[in-house]
Amino acid sequence: MAGIIKAAGHTGPVAASALAAFQFDDVGQSYLQHVRAEAAEIVAAARREAAKIKTKATEEGRQAALQAAQASLRTRLDQQLASTLAALRQAAENIEQARYAWQQRWEQHAVQLAAAIAARLCRRELSRQPEITQAWIREALELAAGNGQITLRLNPDDYQSLAAHAEAITKQLTGLGAVRMVADPAITAGGCRVDTEFGSLDQQLESQLARITEELLQ
Repeated sequence: MAGIIKAAGHTGPVAASALAAFQFDDVGQSYLQHVRAEAAEIVAAARREAAKIKTKATEEGRQAALQAAQASLRTRLDQQLASTLAALRQAAENIEQARYAWQQRWEQHAVQLAAAIAARLCRRELSRQPEITQAWIREALELAAGNGQITLRLNPDDYQSLAAHAEAITKQLTGLGAVRMVADPAITAGGCRVDTEFGSLDQQLESQLARITEELLQ
């Protein structure tokens, strides 16, 4: 019995020690693996978080850079648009001024051409119808009525042919004083000029057309 107990007492601690050593090694290895796994997971999580932070930072930086580029581009576009609009307005003003200047030159040229044509036609009619000159003489003397000193100037050729008619006209008009008639080479054929102490009444064809042209060009 005692032998059995001894044997049992001898083999018991050895078996317990071996079991304990085996169990502690397994636990240590398992714990170490667990710690390593947790550390690896922590490192992996940290890396993933770092990657996310990096990606977010990169994206935010990209967004900030994009917004800055868009703002800069918008500013440049606004400046270019303002400059372009100013240039377009100036071009439109220049075109309008050029059009107005061209229109004025065209109107002036057209009126002057019409006056030149009218002068030729009227000059032809004056040579055919001397009564036109008589009508101008009458009109000028009527306007000069009431002046004390009146001088009627005629072209020398008209003076020879129309002096008697001019004298008859002066007698027909009431309120007209003495009229002195003068043959003046400066007066163009078919026209006349009445000088008074207060001014002159020019009834020459060129002077009348010049007045008409001036009025049309105003």
